[in-house]
Amino acid sequence: MDNEKLLKTGDRCIYDEPAACTAWCPLHIDVAAFVSEIEKGDFIKAYKILEKRMPFTRVLGMICDHPCESACVREAAGGAIRISELEKAAIKHGYTPLKKALPIPKKAGKVAVIGGGLSGITAALELDKKGFKVTIYEKSDKLGGRIWDYEGANLDKEIIEEELQIFSKLDIEVLFNSHIGQKDFKEIMNENNAVFLGTGEWDEKLEVNPETFQVQCSSLFAGGRLIYKNGSVILSVSSGRRAAASIERYVKGISMTAAREREGSFETPLKYEVDVIEPAAPVVKATDIFSEEEALNEAERCFQCRCTKCIDSCSHMKKFNTHPKNYIRNIIHNEDTFLGTRSANKMINSCTMCGLCDEQCHVGISMKNIIQETRESMVEKGKMPVSAHDFAMKDMEFSNSGLFFMVKSPPPIPEELAEMRKKELFTYPRLTFSKYAQSVYFGDVPDKENADYLFYPGCQLAASYPEYVEKAYEYLLSRMIKEGVGIMLGCCGAPADWAGRQDLMKSNIERLRDAWAEMGKPTFILACSSCCDIFAKYLPEIPFISLWEIFERYGLPEITPKGNGHLLSVHDACSTRHNKNIQEGIRNIVVKLGYEIQELKYAKEKTKCCGYGGLVYFANREQAENFAQDRINESDQDFLVYCAMCKDLFVAEGKRTYHILDLIFAENPVETAQKKMPNLSQRHANRAQLKKKLLKDLWREDPETELTPMKNLIIPEEVWGIMDERFILLEDVEKVVTYAQEFGERFFNPEDSSYLAYQRIADVTYWVRYIEKDGAIQLVTVYSHRMEVKKD
Repeated sequence: MDNEKLLKTGDRCIYDEPAACTAWCPLHIDVAAFVSEIEKGDFIKAYKILEKRMPFTRVLGMICDHPCESACVREAAGGAIRISELEKAAIKHGYTPLKKALPIPKKAGKVAVIGGGLSGITAALELDKKGFKVTIYEKSDKLGGRIWDYEGANLDKEIIEEELQIFSKLDIEVLFNSHIGQKDFKEIMNENNAVFLGTGEWDEKLEVNPETFQVQCSSLFAGGRLIYKNGSVILSVSSGRRAAASIERYVKGISMTAAREREGSFETPLKYEVDVIEPAAPVVKATDIFSEEEALNEAERCFQCRCTKCIDSCSHMKKFNTHPKNYIRNIIHNEDTFLGTRSANKMINSCTMCGLCDEQCHVGISMKNIIQETRESMVEKGKMPVSAHDFAMKDMEFSNSGLFFMVKSPPPIPEELAEMRKKELFTYPRLTFSKYAQSVYFGDVPDKENADYLFYPGCQLAASYPEYVEKAYEYLLSRMIKEGVGIMLGCCGAPADWAGRQDLMKSNIERLRDAWAEMGKPTFILACSSCCDIFAKYLPEIPFISLWEIFERYGLPEITPKGNGHLLSVHDACSTRHNKNIQEGIRNIVVKLGYEIQELKYAKEKTKCCGYGGLVYFANREQAENFAQDRINESDQDFLVYCAMCKDLFVAEGKRTYHILDLIFAENPVETAQKKMPNLSQRHANRAQLKKKLLKDLWREDPETELTPMKNLIIPEEVWGIMDERFILLEDVEKVVTYAQEFGERFFNPEDSSYLAYQRIADVTYWVRYIEKDGAIQLVTVYSHRMEVKKD
C-alpha cells in the first residue's frame, strides 16, 4: 500500500477541523471544549480553557466583541450560542489565580513596543514568552489603553489592575510618560532587532502587510487600530499576538508567510448540518451575568460541532469509536507491524465495505476502497488472519464445485407435448411442462444454437430459497421463449473480493468469462445484488440485467397475490447503491402488487448495510448483528428487500421482512416474511438439491456428484446451533465420525460412554463428541480449531 497517499487521504478528513466559532475567533479559543465544560458544570476547567488562549482573561472576557457568535451554526436553529455571556459566567464562577510562570532566558534579541494599549501589551507578553528582551514605551502613566474605557459596570478597576500586574512580575521594562518623537523613534529602531508599533494613531502613513503586520520590508511591525479601523478589541489583541510571531520569524530569518494560513479568523472546512434539528432559543439571563444554572442551560444548546456524518450512519465506526483519519492511521500502523495487531485486524475485517461513508463524506473519503486495498495488502503480506474468512472461502469453493456449479442451455422441447396436445392437457404435475410447455408448443420458437439470455441466480438465493430459483426460471422460460434463457449456477466471487483474495477472484472471473463465451455471449439475468456489483466491477464487457427489470419488462406472473395497501419500507441492498434501474424497478413492482411504500431515512444511494457485506457475518458476528439491528431501528414498518442475505439477517434479529420474491411467488407471504434462514449445512444441501432437481426435471439428467448424508446420525437442536456458531458443517462432522468409525481413531470416556473423535480437514481440526446408541450416532457437542495434533 502507498502509505503516503493513504496519509494524505486521512488528512482530508474534517473530523478534527475546528468548529466555525473557533475558526472565526481571532484567538482560536476552543469554544466547543469551553462550552462543554460549562455544560458539565465545571466552570474552573472552562476558565482554564479560556485563559489558555486569551491574555488578561478577566478583562478581555468581559469586553470581547465576540465575532465567534456571528459564525455559530446554532443561529439557524433558534439563535447563536451566547458565547460572550458564557465567558463572563466562566470568569465569575470559575476564576482561579494564574500559577507563577518560570522566567525564560532572554536570548532571542531585543524588541521595543511603542504603545501600551491592547495590541502592545499582548505583543509584549508573547515576545517575552519567546525569549526576547522587551521594552514598552507608553505615553501615559499606565498600561491598558482602551481597557480603561470599560471600567465600571461588570469590569472593576481592581480587576483591571490585578490583570495588568503581570508586567511587574515579568522581565519586561515599562517606560511610562514616554512620548516618542521622530528622533527617538529612529534611535529605538537602531537599538532593537525589531519594533512593534501599537499606538492607535501615527503621524506617518504606514504600508502594513495585513497578514504579517510588517511595515514594508523593514524591522517595524504594527497592529491594533493602526490596522483595524473598526476598533475591535479582540482583533487588536490578535494583531499583537500575530505580529509577535512575525517578529520572531523576522529576527530568526524564517519565512514570514509559510504555514500561516490559519492565523486570525478563517473559514473552517468543517460542515455541520442543522436542517433536521429542532430550534431552541437562547437562555434569558435574570441578572447582568448568567447564574450557574442559566449558563448550563445555555451551554446545552451547543451542538459541539464536529463532522460525524459517516460515524452517525455507520455501526462499525461507532462500535470501534473511530473516524476516517484515526482509522487510516491504525491501518498504516498495522501495515508497519509484523503480522499486524489483533485489534486492527479485527477492526479492518469488521467493515461491511458498503460505501455509505463515501456518500456521507463531505470530502469524498471512501473507507470502502481503503479497506478493500488494505485487505488485499494484508493477504499479499500474509497478515490476514486465516480464520476471518476461512468459512466464506470454503462456502464459495462449494458453490463452484460439481455439487452446485453448472451451465446449461435452455431445456429441450419435451416429447410429451404431442400427447399432451392430443389430450388437450396443458398442465403437467412437473414444473417443466406447465406454462413453459404451452409456450413452446404454441410459440414461434426460433431455430438457433445459443440462448440470448443466461439466468444466474447466485449462491445465496439458491441456499435460502431454492424454490424461488425454480419458479423464477420457469417464469423466464415461459415469458422469454423466443429469446431463449439458459441457466448458470455458481458463486460470482464476491466473498473472494471482500476477503482481499484477488488470486481466487481472478480464477472465478475467468470461469464466468469462459462460460459466457461458450454460451455465445448472452446477456446475464441476475437475481443477486452482489452479483450485479461484481459484474459491474470485474466484467464490464458482459451485459447484464436484473431479474427485477425483467419482471418490469415482461410483466408479473398472473397468479401474483395483492398487497391490499400493506405498508412496507424498502431496504435497498448496499451493493446496488448506484443502480437506479434496480431501485426503481423494485418500487414499481411493489406498487403494482398493491403495496404502499414508506421510504427509510437511508434509502437508495444512501442505504445502509444489513451486516452481511464484507464477510462481517463470518469475521465478527456481533458486529453483523449491530448492523442489522441499527437498520431495524430505523422503522417500525415491515421491510421489503431484494437480497436473500438481507432478509435472513433481518429476520434473525426479529424483523418481519419480505423478499420481493415472497410477494411474487409465495402462497402466504406473511408466513414467509418470518421464516428464518436455513442453517449453514442446510444451505449447502439446498444448493446441491436445487441442481439435482433442475437437472432431473428439465434435462432428465442426474448430477455427477451429490451430497449423501449419513442416515444414522442424530443431531440435537442445540448442537445444530453450536455448529452454526462455530461454522462447522454437517459434511465436516460426517467425515470425522466416518473416519473414527473406520479407523478407530477416537478417545473413549467410560463415565458417559461417549467417544471423542477428531480429524484435520484442510487447515482446520474438527472435534466431535458422540454416543453410539441403538445403531445410531448421537452428537453431544462439536468444536474446531487450527491447532494440529501430531503423533509421535
